Amino acid sequence: MAKLDFANVDVFIVDNDLNTRQSVKNILHNNGYREIRLGRSLANVEEVLGKSMPDLLICSCDLPDGDFLDFIHEIRQSRAGNNPFLPIITLVETPTPELVTRIIESGTDTVIAKPISTAQLLDRISDLLDARKQFVISEAYVGPARRKDQGVRGVDAPNLLRAKAEGQKLSFSEVEALIGGALNKMKSLKVDIIGAQISSHITNLVPMLERSGRLDPTIRQELLALLDITDNSHEKLAGTPYEHVVELCESIGNVASSILASRNSTPDPREIKLLKPLSQAVQACFSGAITTAQQVSAIVQQIGAR
Repeated sequence: MAKLDFANVDVFIVDNDLNTRQSVKNILHNNGYREIRLGRSLANVEEVLGKSMPDLLICSCDLPDGDFLDFIHEIRQSRAGNNPFLPIITLVETPTPELVTRIIESGTDTVIAKPISTAQLLDRISDLLDARKQFVISEAYVGPARRKDQGVRGVDAPNLLRAKAEGQKLSFSEVEALIGGALNKMKSLKVDIIGAQISSHITNLVPMLERSGRLDPTIRQELLALLDITDNSHEKLAGTPYEHVVELCESIGNVASSILASRNSTPDPREIKLLKPLSQAVQACFSGAITTAQQVSAIVQQIGAR
């Protein structure tokens, strides 16, 4: 096993409290870290991540100028920074159960309550070096696997932090390739869950619609969630072996939109009956039973969902 040297590991510490910033810096410096940058606001985080790629971000969730937890979500969704797999340790002043849950759901790697102990900080960094959790994806989450994600298929994130500590000299193009490869695997996971998401929402929707015959708030919420999946299907499926599923997703979206727009909130029973066979056709596509756009078009026409 390669000996680890932290002198060139780029760590960015962000906290509005000077004492916390200095305390974390001292802990790291005393353990061999030399490339340490400091910040005090979300604006600092946005600026640094927009220009460079730190190996580790240690940041308080209590920043004065914005919500760091929302920003973590943006990082994991590849909408901020240039590394969605950036190792992130989130610091918290008052760890209420509600706040800790929200931190975990943001996509952070780990959370540490203040005051920060040397052993705790070094243990959490050691976990990131040696046993980082796989990244998983669900309808509303992208990030390291949580307790409830046990058994969910994930992707190994590029361990650039360990690579730097081992002294590997990775070029910019090599780093990009590692991140791009992991993102492609994540995209495959996105594709895999589309069919399950559609099936789950339609399985919930059809019995509720058949029982009530009217649109209540719960049914509307399910329909809107289904629309969110189908409206984004082209983005998720384009360039994959399942691009032909887009037409089915669009048909499901059209039916869901029509049900939502029903006069007097009373859906047409004929439209409700279209949902289940369309969902079954989507599952057939992902199982490999339907493989071409021509087959999909014929099925959509047969079901009568055009």
